[in-house]
Parts: sequence; C-alpha cells; structure tokens
Amino acid sequence: MFLDADLAVDVFDAYPYAILIQDSDGLLLAHNRAASRLLGRWVPLEIGTDVGCRILGCRRPGGRLQGICLHERALDDHGEALPPLRVDLPDGAGTETAVATLVAVRSARDVVVTELRRETAQVPDDPGDPDSWAGGPQLRVFVLGRTCVMNGDQVLGGRWINNRAGHILKLLVAERHRSVFSDEIVGQLWPTASSPDTRGLRYFVHVLREQLEPDGSPNPPSSFVLATRGGYALDLRHVWIDADAFEELVTAGLAAYEAEDPGAPELLRRGLDLYRGELLADEPYAEWAFAERDRLRDIASDGLRALAALDQQAGDLGQATAALTRLAELEPFDVDVHRELFGLLLRRGRRSEALRRYETLRRRMLSTFDERLDFSLSQLT
Repeated sequence: MFLDADLAVDVFDAYPYAILIQDSDGLLLAHNRAASRLLGRWVPLEIGTDVGCRILGCRRPGGRLQGICLHERALDDHGEALPPLRVDLPDGAGTETAVATLVAVRSARDVVVTELRRETAQVPDDPGDPDSWAGGPQLRVFVLGRTCVMNGDQVLGGRWINNRAGHILKLLVAERHRSVFSDEIVGQLWPTASSPDTRGLRYFVHVLREQLEPDGSPNPPSSFVLATRGGYALDLRHVWIDADAFEELVTAGLAAYEAEDPGAPELLRRGLDLYRGELLADEPYAEWAFAERDRLRDIASDGLRALAALDQQAGDLGQATAALTRLAELEPFDVDVHRELFGLLLRRGRRSEALRRYETLRRRMLSTFDERLDFSLSQLT
C-alpha cells in the first residue's frame, strides 16, 4: 500500500522534527513546518539556496567540522544514515543546540534528508575544554527507540551494545534510580545454568567501562558505572538519559496544561520530540524492561492527549492530527482515541484515510476481541 500524494505531504508537514531536503549540489528543495519554527527566524529557508552547510557548520574554520562537509559525507555513505551530531545554532534559532541526522536517498534524483531534533542534554560551550564539563553529564544514552550511546560528540557504536556489556548498561538504565545487586544482574540477564557468576560479571562490567570511556576514566575505576555495596549503578551526575529528559519535560507540560499555562504546548512538544519509540526497542522481549517501558508509554500517551487538545483549541488541526496519530499508534485498542482521530480526519476532508483507518481498527477489534465497533464513520460527520 502506498500513501497518496496529499497524505504524504500532510505527514511531511506535520512531522514534529525539522526536515530539510537538499539536492546533490546542496540546494534546498523542500522543508516542513517544524523546520520553519526551528530555523526560520535565523535562516531564510528559501527554495534553491544552500542553507544546509550554514546550519551544520560544515568546513567552518576552527569548528568541529573544519574541512568536512556532512552533506558530501552522506552522499558517499550509500544510503546509510550518518551518526547523530550535536549542532550549535546561532542566536535567532528556536533552540541553542540540536541533534542532526543526515541520510542520502538514492532515486531518479539524489537528495539528502537532514533531520534536526531539539537537544536537551547538558553540553559544554567548548567541547575541547574538559573543564567545561564539570558537574554536567558527559555520557548521553538514548534509549527511547533503539539504543544509541554518545560520549561528547562521539557515537560509541559497535557489537558490544547488543552483547553482555551492552545488556548490563541497558539494565542499569532501566533501573537507573537505584543500585542493582550483582546476583540480580546475573539472574535477570543470564538466567540459564551457563550464565556467568558474579565474578564473571565483574569482567563484563570492566568491558562496559572500557567501551564507555575509550580514552580512559579521569576518576578510576569509572566516571559512569559505579560499584556500590554488592552491585552497580549509573552515576546520574555524569550520565544524561533521554528517558529522564522526556519524563521531566512532559510532566512539566502536563502540570502547565492543568494550570492553563500558555507554555504547556512548548514543554509537551519538546518532551515528546524525545520519544522516538518505546524504551529499549532493540530489546523487545526483555522482561526486566517491561514495567519501565509501560510507565514511560503511559506518560507519552498522557502528553499526546493533552497536546492534541491544546492544538484543537488553538485551531491547528494539522498538529492535532499528528498528535492523535501518534497516540493511536501507542494505543492501538483505545477506540475512543481512534474515534476522535477519525472525526478530525473527516473535518479536514481526509475521508479516504479515515476509511482506511476505520477498517483497520474494525478488523483488529474483531480478530483480537471478537468485538464490533459501535459506531460508523457517517455518525462522526
């Protein structure tokens, strides 16, 4: 099934993150509304102009990308997305820092797609000055969606993320607000008879520390993974986790929503921008992640409900549709959410999409619960 052209345009324009599309010469072909909100006051996003390198700082003398053009690098990587990169935006942009991801799309016309997301991590003003990190996180762990680990601007990729060292890190993230006993780690991660004992666990913790601090720890044995009485814990003074930033922003946004504070939409959007997917999406069957995954999903659902209501109150039906669409994906069996989405689609004249979604929900409810929907689309008009 292919999206019709109008629906594709709606999805592109309602996408919550800034998107820029450039041709092989670096000239801007298209951008969405989120890009205008993020960059429009600083960079005139005019079709046919070269804005990508100005935004990213490519080849800027003395800068992080001196002598490097990310646009060219993306074209050379044959469809593989480049690792995320923190970008410092000048005054006038909608945020001071953002995370940029680039990927080339090979088709009849080669293009580069640049996505910019708001960056909420504490980052140094001067990445080359270690003292500027004092008291702030150095390690950034993204676990909403697939796991990504960054030390400063360096992506710590590799097979270790999906091996035993990586599993230890993920478990410590899921239990990040407490110390986890060594025998508990072993029992949760390797419950079979062939699993390592707590002495073997110490070896894998050592491997983890080496992966997280490839240049050596300034405070041995680790700045990030602490040995506690009988176990291990993350040092949250030096580790930033997107799940915590998401929860803090959305919780503040919900409180502002209840208080009818006009700042609620911005807080909710910033928080929900961080919710790239469910917690540890690359560990879908890990039972030790279930409870925290469900808790964060509930927070995301509450935030999307509030944001959809605020967007409708403001008359922005496109943004309200985007929020309800995300909510419907999180709550596939919540008939009330889907019914509200159908009604909004009908109000916007999107009858074909409303019908497709209605039929999908009807079949899902019938096959899963042997229940029929108690309303028709004609009752929503």
